[in-house]
Amino acid sequence: MKKIVCLVLILTVSISLCSCGGSRKIHSTTNESIQTTASTIPQTTTGPIATEPSMEDVLATLTLENYPVVDGSTATIPLAIGLIKALTGCSDAQAEESIAFNTTDPSYQAMAQGNSQLLLVYPPSQPTIDQLDVFHTMDMREIGLDALVFIVNKDNPVNSLTSDQIRDIYSGKITNWSEVGGDDLPIVAFQRPELSGSQTLMLNLMMKGTALMEPTTETISSSMEGLINDIASYDNSANAIGYSVYYYAQNMYAQPNLKFISVDGVMPSNDTINSKDYGFTSPFYGVIPLDPTPEAKAILDWLLTKDGQQLLSDCGYVPIMNLG
Repeated sequence: MKKIVCLVLILTVSISLCSCGGSRKIHSTTNESIQTTASTIPQTTTGPIATEPSMEDVLATLTLENYPVVDGSTATIPLAIGLIKALTGCSDAQAEESIAFNTTDPSYQAMAQGNSQLLLVYPPSQPTIDQLDVFHTMDMREIGLDALVFIVNKDNPVNSLTSDQIRDIYSGKITNWSEVGGDDLPIVAFQRPELSGSQTLMLNLMMKGTALMEPTTETISSSMEGLINDIASYDNSANAIGYSVYYYAQNMYAQPNLKFISVDGVMPSNDTINSKDYGFTSPFYGVIPLDPTPEAKAILDWLLTKDGQQLLSDCGYVPIMNLG
């Protein structure tokens, strides 16, 4: 009995030291529990359960020093910078210096290995899903929307393609622009590597089980920036096509000699992505471990508040929440 009472008293002291303004009440309640335990149920103990700090309390303590390690996709780097600035008050230079992203699939791997606490990230590839079982081993929450977009040279007379035509181009059935209303030029269709975010979107949203033709060394681009450069510079002609995510191609690496094409008659834009009139939209995620740090959990919780979604919108992204 003495050991039980001592244990509860230790808990009482610990909670009192961590409390603000409520220690007297907690202490009183705990003493009542001790008396009840001692007089009526000697084989069990009851006592106050320490509550987790609120999201607001955790956010109020954030600094550059205790900010969680954030990782993710290339297209979410501006969001990561805006987020750390908003929550810590740091400068642009400090925010940019603190960000080092591994890109989409490697960032999932980094979290699985315990090397990051929060991801701002696009959907993982099927091999990564199979390997890590991410939807069951991580807490994944949709925070915004983006879209798979198709890009051609501005001198290409083709302004619109159907989804069937795009699948036929990328499966190798259509090989000349004249087959889709363009000039008599061979189509050079650039792709991304398998474990890239835009390739995952291409397979899931556009190809939907139709096999991509095998790319050549020349027509596979190792980075998002590289793909856009490849389309822009390929033989200085208008016969190349490629794909990216809307946010990156519109806000991070726009090129004046390139243009988006509409798909199934709809041009991608923040409005058509938000309404999903553009048919190739996809969520992107905030991801934390199942046993997150309080800081990482509080940041993800805040991103799904109206203020957090407004920050996302202010950074140029399409929020998951209707802010109207």
